[in-house]
Amino acid sequence: MAALLTVLTPGLGHVYIGQARRGAFFFCLIVAADTLLMFALTGVLARFWVFAISLTLLLGVWLYIIIDASGRAARMTEYPRRPYNKPVVYLAAFVLAWLITAGPFMYAVQAKASGQLGYFHATASSMAPTLQSGEYFLADSTFYRARHPSRGEVAVYIHPKQPDVHYIKRIVAVDGDRVAIRAGHAIVNGIAVEEPYVHTGPADAPFANMPEIRVPAGHVYVLGDNRASSVDSRDVVAHGPVPIEKLIGRVTDIAFSNNLSRMGRWIGTPGHL
Repeated sequence: MAALLTVLTPGLGHVYIGQARRGAFFFCLIVAADTLLMFALTGVLARFWVFAISLTLLLGVWLYIIIDASGRAARMTEYPRRPYNKPVVYLAAFVLAWLITAGPFMYAVQAKASGQLGYFHATASSMAPTLQSGEYFLADSTFYRARHPSRGEVAVYIHPKQPDVHYIKRIVAVDGDRVAIRAGHAIVNGIAVEEPYVHTGPADAPFANMPEIRVPAGHVYVLGDNRASSVDSRDVVAHGPVPIEKLIGRVTDIAFSNNLSRMGRWIGTPGHL
């Protein structure tokens, strides 16, 4: 029973065996670990190592609490008699605990619905080989609140033509820059950009060669790393330049991949590739 109550609510099993203070302490540890995990997922601490440590801490502490509660209960010779050992107290503690933990959860749900949650899913190969289709990645949703976008950053943004769609592309030019495309490579302000992460595709593919334009004020020019399979700023009808206010966050790490060696890989800026 102590183990079951702990599974339902960490710390409640200790209340059941008459050790309410110990149960309250363990519950506070779980809340702290859960808050850290929410920070990692909502972009406040959008790094893979923060996500991995906080998730491991949450599950590890919870497992330890279950073992501790059940072990202490097994060593008891008789059921403890405490004023709070009543079903109504357990129910009240259960409800109160879930109301406390509902705060971060509801924030995460709201952030996900508004597109501000810091983890995303790549559903296409437009950013390959940097990001493969099916991989999950983290993004710092606070990054562009205090910083101007820079060339080379991989960003998540609201599609300029479809407000309900989120895209991920690399920023190759910022407002005021002159940008042209030659054989799939970006030429910014007359200088060819070193792009070792780019798959250019055929030199005569659609949008592989484009004359120079100037990026409008308050916008960025984005391209997919898989240039032959990307709808991006080159297509002014379907996409075009991206307004800076539509940037959601800068991508940081790969959070999950079928290729375990890619998990935790930084992909946010070229210098870290």
